[in-house]
Amino acid sequence: MVTADILRRMEEEAIYEMLHYHEKSGKQKIKDAVKRAAGRYVAPKDLIFWPTAMIANCLTEWKMGGVPVSEKAFTNEKISPDEKALSAVKSYFHRWIDAGMPIFYIDDTLAGVSLVDLYAATGEEKYKAGADKMAEYLFRLEKEEADGNGSIPYRPSQKNGYVFADGVGMVCSFLVKYGAAFGNAHSVELGLLQMRNMFLFGMDEITGLPYHGFQGSTKYGIIGWGRAVGWLLMGLARCLGSLKKCLEEEKTGAFADICRAGYEECGREYQQLLEAVMPYQKENGAFPWQLQAAEGPEDSSATAMIAYAVLMGRNAWKGNTDAKDPTETENWKNTEKLVGRAASYLAGCEKDGKIHHCLAECIGFAEYPQVYGAYPWSLGPGLGVLRKKGV
Repeated sequence: MVTADILRRMEEEAIYEMLHYHEKSGKQKIKDAVKRAAGRYVAPKDLIFWPTAMIANCLTEWKMGGVPVSEKAFTNEKISPDEKALSAVKSYFHRWIDAGMPIFYIDDTLAGVSLVDLYAATGEEKYKAGADKMAEYLFRLEKEEADGNGSIPYRPSQKNGYVFADGVGMVCSFLVKYGAAFGNAHSVELGLLQMRNMFLFGMDEITGLPYHGFQGSTKYGIIGWGRAVGWLLMGLARCLGSLKKCLEEEKTGAFADICRAGYEECGREYQQLLEAVMPYQKENGAFPWQLQAAEGPEDSSATAMIAYAVLMGRNAWKGNTDAKDPTETENWKNTEKLVGRAASYLAGCEKDGKIHHCLAECIGFAEYPQVYGAYPWSLGPGLGVLRKKGV
C-alpha cells in the first residue's frame, strides 16, 4: 500500500538528492586534485546533470502542473504549484543561474523541461533565459556536429557520431516542450527529427524494441535495454503533452500545422513502442533490466520510467481521449493495469525514502554494470508513479 508516510519520505529524499547528489566526498575531492595535478581529465561540477534533472522534472510535472499525470487532465483542472516543491526547484536552478548557467553536455538540457514549467508557473524571465540558452546550445550542436540525417550525437567531443536512446529522449523532451511553449517551430522540428531518426535507424524490426543507439545505419548496444525504452517513452509522452496544448489553443498557420503533424507522428511512435513493451512486464509489476531477460534482474528504474511515461502519455494521446469516457476504453484499462502493477512493485522497493533495486549508471554501448542500488533515476519517476497511486 502507498501511504502518505511513504510519499513524504520519498519527497524529502528526492528534494535532498536533487540539491546534493552532485556533491563529492572528501576522498573523491582528493582523487580529483591528484588527477588535475597530473594533467588528467576531471569531470566538471555539473549542477543540473540528468540524474538530478529527472527529479526536478517529476517535481514540476506532478507538483506544479507542467504535465499532469492524473485523470484531472481530462477536466482541464488547474493544478496549483506545490510551495515546497516550487521552493526546492527554484533553489536548484538559482545555483545554476548564479554560476553563469554552464552547459557541459546534452544531458543538461533535460533540466530545461523544468525551466519551461517554472516560467509557466512564475512568469520570471530568468527561467526562460535559461531555457533559451539550452535551446541555443542544441541549435549550435545541430549546425556543427549533427550527422547527415540531422541527429545530434550524444558526446560530440568524442567525434564518434554515436546517437544514444537516452540522449534522444532528453533532447526531444526539451526541444519540443520549449518550441511548443514559445512558438519556436525550428525547436519543435529539430526535437521531432531526433525521435524520428531513432525510429528509422535505431529499432529492432523483429521485436519493435530499441537498440541502445546507432551510428549511421549501424545499430549498437543491446535490444530492449529497459531504461532506453523508458527514455524514449518519456520523451514521446512529453512531446504529446506539449503539442496537445498547442492544438487545444486552436491556432492556425504554419506553426499549428507543424504541431498537428508532430502530434500525430509522436502518437504513432508512442503507441507502437508501448505495444511492443507491455508484454514484458512481469506479474509482480517489474520490468527486467533488459526486457527480454525475463529470468534476469528486475530494474526499478526501467519500471518507474516506463510507468511514468504511460501516465503522461495516456492523458495526452488522442487515441485514448477521443472517447466520452476514456477510462472505459480497452487501451486505458491495459495501461491502468500496467501502472497499478508497477506502483505495487515500486512501493515494495521503497526503504527510507529511496527506491532500491535500481540498475547503476550505464557506461556505454553494451556496458551495463550489474550493480543494483538506490539512485535518483528510480526515485524521480518512481515518486511520480506512487504519488498518482497514493492517498
